[in-house]
Amino acid sequence: MFVMICSVSWSHAQEPPPAEPPVPIPLAQDETATAFMDAVEAHMEYVTEHSYDQLGPRITPMWLSTIDLRSNGLPSPLMPRSPRWNGSFLSAPGASLYWDQPTLLAAFELSKRTGCKCYSDAASNYITSFLTACATSKHTSCIDPRFYYDVKKEESVDNTATLATCTPYTPAWETAWATDKKLARQQIQAFIHSLTVATSSTDSVNHAKNTATGTPNLTIENEAALIASLCWLAQQDTVQQKSLIQQALSLAQLRIARRNRRTDLVPTEFNFPDKVNDTSSITIGAWASVLFWAADLTGEMEFETIAVETLRSWLTFGFDSQQRLYYYQVKCRTGLPVEKLAPENRSKDFPASSPHQINIFEHAGRPAHQSPLRMAEACLSLHATTGDQFSKEAAEQWVNIIKQQLPKNKLQRGYADDYGRTIHFLVRASEVLKNPGYRTLARDIAHDAMEQLYVSKMGMFRSHPGENRCDSADGPGLLLLALMYLEGNDPTLKSSLQF
Repeated sequence: MFVMICSVSWSHAQEPPPAEPPVPIPLAQDETATAFMDAVEAHMEYVTEHSYDQLGPRITPMWLSTIDLRSNGLPSPLMPRSPRWNGSFLSAPGASLYWDQPTLLAAFELSKRTGCKCYSDAASNYITSFLTACATSKHTSCIDPRFYYDVKKEESVDNTATLATCTPYTPAWETAWATDKKLARQQIQAFIHSLTVATSSTDSVNHAKNTATGTPNLTIENEAALIASLCWLAQQDTVQQKSLIQQALSLAQLRIARRNRRTDLVPTEFNFPDKVNDTSSITIGAWASVLFWAADLTGEMEFETIAVETLRSWLTFGFDSQQRLYYYQVKCRTGLPVEKLAPENRSKDFPASSPHQINIFEHAGRPAHQSPLRMAEACLSLHATTGDQFSKEAAEQWVNIIKQQLPKNKLQRGYADDYGRTIHFLVRASEVLKNPGYRTLARDIAHDAMEQLYVSKMGMFRSHPGENRCDSADGPGLLLLALMYLEGNDPTLKSSLQF
């Protein structure tokens, strides 16, 4: 088997690709390559060679973040039939650099593994073109899920004032940095600035508008992304390194200082005017995972200490021992599950009076971007740090939940995001918990993902079953990264983008 090496150079956004592809240079592929890697490579070839912006007066190297697999263009209708996003976010009629972050990281990783720079070059050209066209403010980053480039109108669209924020992962800053350090620095500084000056959130919970209250003023996910971005930038900026790390650490210190002294639960949602009604949701796992990562990156071990204390408390109260499931949200004062979800977070079919346990593959009871498997990843980090039985059992519970909720041949509603996060967790669990059976399970689920999502005729993954379309907001890039991890090293190990 051979891999074709190609190279397309885009010096300016308006320049079209060459009329004829360059003569491919055959490169012997690693004998251990599998159908999974063949599919990953085919998908990336489809994206880089066909699914770029050819719809407006100018051709640009920007990738379409919403693709009709049959036409290589925008789907019609633009919005998928899937209820996953429930109208909260729109499929971009063009390029969304934020939602494509996992796919961009996969492109760089694929170039490392195959020796073909065509993937990373295409990713770099996309990044440069997008940032050049969309970066209009020093204080607002266009690497934001609410920001996209309309390929037909040839203009950037900023929905930050009208759409609620969500941050399922921190941008893979290293990809932009490898492309153009100046542009990357501008974007990461703008990203940090926009979160640092935020005084309120448009998310579904209330947050402090007065920092004098001693209450964190960001959603838990935005705070995690801010901490990760500060720590990542600190490694590139030796002059401000200490102050950047301290700024990140102070955010974690402020949040844990708000914990309930009775239960030690650290709040993710604040209910005013007092602390009595503070709640802590399973999203605290994503925050704790970032703290473990920050400790490894910076050497500041207080990040790790805070993460360990936070997770121990949450896992003590957050698990329903009878149902063998984790709760979505608990009350900080009592540790009891929150029985009534906010209307915007609850399906009309979900009983408002019953405790809400998580379901990995069901999105009706939670925002689509808040995958509970981020807590599962945090449990693995906890065990990797402590090595104790408590953390081991917590991580193993997640494996059992996956087995219960993902019976083979019955996953009809699986999204690329769900598959990718599940596979990544299981492969990592096999390493951290030293159980090869978990890798076998990951491989079985990867085969299911291939059956459900991979369209061999197109050489591309759908992002969800039932429609021949690929929406980057559904997490196809996460699936690519997870399949790569199944066959090699973890592409996100040192990335600011974490599962």
